[in-house]
Amino acid sequence: MPASSQLPLDAFPAWARLHDVALAGIELQHVDGKGYGFVLNSELQAGQDAQSPWLIVPRELVFSSETVQEYAKVDQNFKQLLQVVGHKSVRIDAMLFLLCHLVHSQRGQASSRSITPTPWTEYVRFLPRSIPTPTMWSEPERLLLKGTSLEAALEAKLSTLADEFDNLGAQTETMPFWNTLLWEHGAASLDDWVLVDAWFRSRCLELPQVGDAMVPGLDMVNHSGSPSGFYEVDGNADVVLLARPDCAAPCGGEVAISYGQNKSAAEMLFSYGFIDRDGTTHSLTLPLDPFPDDPLAKAKVHVFGRPRTFKVTRDDQRLEWQSPFVHLMCLNEEDGLEFRIVQDTGGKGQLRLLWQGDDVTGRASDLETLVQDHPLCQVFRLRAVAVLLERIETQLAKLKGDPSDDKRQPLIAAGLLREECIAAARTLRQAETGLLEAAVEALESEKSTLLTHDQVVAYLGAMEDGRNDEAPLGTTHNEGEDDFS
Repeated sequence: MPASSQLPLDAFPAWARLHDVALAGIELQHVDGKGYGFVLNSELQAGQDAQSPWLIVPRELVFSSETVQEYAKVDQNFKQLLQVVGHKSVRIDAMLFLLCHLVHSQRGQASSRSITPTPWTEYVRFLPRSIPTPTMWSEPERLLLKGTSLEAALEAKLSTLADEFDNLGAQTETMPFWNTLLWEHGAASLDDWVLVDAWFRSRCLELPQVGDAMVPGLDMVNHSGSPSGFYEVDGNADVVLLARPDCAAPCGGEVAISYGQNKSAAEMLFSYGFIDRDGTTHSLTLPLDPFPDDPLAKAKVHVFGRPRTFKVTRDDQRLEWQSPFVHLMCLNEEDGLEFRIVQDTGGKGQLRLLWQGDDVTGRASDLETLVQDHPLCQVFRLRAVAVLLERIETQLAKLKGDPSDDKRQPLIAAGLLREECIAAARTLRQAETGLLEAAVEALESEKSTLLTHDQVVAYLGAMEDGRNDEAPLGTTHNEGEDDFS
C-alpha cells in the first residue's frame, strides 16, 4: 500500500475546519497505549460548561445507510455496484462504500477510473491501516484464541468475509468501471475487505433515529469504563460530544466515551481489539450442536431457524444460563414432540413443529415456557442442565490446554506474535476460565437439586424398573422414527 494513501493525523484539524467540524477545548494527541485520542487543553471542573460541546459534527458528514443511498444518487457507477452486489445489509453497503474510497486513495492520480469525491474520500485516509481486532491478527496470533468463545466465531467471520469478497469479485469482473478500479493490477485484496469490515465494526456507533453510523472525529475518541464525555444528536441533527456534568479532569487529561455497558470480554475484543476489565459484563456465548444420533436433528435445526447457542452470565455472584435451543434439542417424540409436513396453498410442503398436538412452529425458541405445565418439566430441565454441563466441561478442558509461555518464545522472537495480542488473549482466557468454572459449579448444584425432585425421582425409578417407556436423560430414539433431513 503506498505511503501516500494515508494522511497524518496532524492534518485532521485542517480537514475539520474545511468541513465545519467544530472543536473546542480538546485537541488530538498521542495517548500512551492507545495510539491517538483527544485530550483536554484546559482543566475541566465538575459541572463547568457541561452543555458546551467539545465536538460538533454536521449531520451531512455522518456516515450511515442514508449516506450510502445518497451517494448512489450522485455516482452512477456506485449505484450500479450497489444494485448488483449491495442491498443485502447495512454492513455490506457500508463496506462497499469504504472499499471504493480505500482503493481510490491507494491508486491516487495514477488511475484512469475515479469515483465522485466526498468529504469521506479524504477522511478514510486518516483511518488506521492496522486495527487490533482478531480478524486482522496473523494465523499464529489467532491460535492464541483456541478454546475461547471467540475461536468458532472468528473462524466463521473470516469464512464469511472470504465468501463475500469472492462474490464481489465474481459479480464485478464483467463491469468495466469496477473491474478496472478494483481488480486491475490487484488493486483490491481480501486484506482490504477485512480492513473495511474492521473499520465499520470498531468505529460504528448507535445513533438515535440514525442507526449504525460512523462519525468523523467522534470515532477518534477512545473508550473508558469511566468516561468523561458522552455523545448525542442535537436539535439540528448534528452529532455533539459533551462533558459529563459530574466529570472533572486536568489539562491534558484524555476525553473518553463508553462504547457500551453490556458487552462481554469476547465482544469487546472481537469488535474493538481490546478488553476493558472494568467495563465488561461477565458473560460468554458458545455454540451448541444437536445430538449426532438424533434422527430429528435436522428438522429441529430447520424449525429453530436462528443461531444455536447458549449464554452464561454472572452478576453479583449469581450465575444464569439461557439457551432456547437446548430445550428443543432435549425433547423427543416420546415426550410429545412431533414434526409434520403440511402443504401450503401453493402445494409446497411446509415443515411444522407440534408439541402435545398443538402447532408451535412459531414458538420453537420458547419451549422452556411451553413445557412448564408438563408433568415431566423437571426431567426436561435436568436433561438440558446435563447437556450444558457436559458442553461447558469440554470447553473448559480446551481452554486450559493453552500452550505455555515458553512454547511461545520462539514465535515471539521470530516476530510472529505481538505482545498486545498475547496480552489480549490471556485476558480473555482468564475471564472465560473463571466464568466457566463458576458455571460448572452452578450447574452441578442445579443438577443435584433436580435429582431430588419428586418428578425426577419417580421418573428415574420407573425407568430403572422398566415400567415407563419415556426417553432417559441421554435421549434415546426409536429406530422407526422418520428422518426429516
